[in-house]
Amino acid sequence: MDGKWMTYADTAVRLGVSLEAARRRAIRGKWPRMPGNDGRTRVQVPDELHPLRTPDVRGTESEAVSEVVSALKSHIETLKADIERLTAERQADRDELAAARAAADKATAELVELARRLAQIAEGQAEPEPSRRGLWGWFLRN
Repeated sequence: MDGKWMTYADTAVRLGVSLEAARRRAIRGKWPRMPGNDGRTRVQVPDELHPLRTPDVRGTESEAVSEVVSALKSHIETLKADIERLTAERQADRDELAAARAAADKATAELVELARRLAQIAEGQAEPEPSRRGLWGWFLRN
């Protein structure tokens, strides 16, 4: 096996990992080890070894980010249109509800008045109103 003899610290820098990760990688890869004269252990790092981390590719990343941003902007516009449509529908529903409430209030008032008159008739306090239509209504009123 061809390779360069390096300390664990140098190996960690080359691989872009922590010191402990470099040591574990040397053990897993069964790289040859030997103690150096300075007391630090050296490992033979293979020449064909590539860093574990992928290199930064700024151009591709920025293109991907701009695509995501444009997709999000498009989605925001869609959501804004939906909000405007739903707001208009909600206002129409409110207007319809207000009209229905007014009609219900009017019907309730008429019902209360009829109940009052019916109670007066039942107690004998008031005579029923004659029909205002036709010949009988004229006779009854005179």
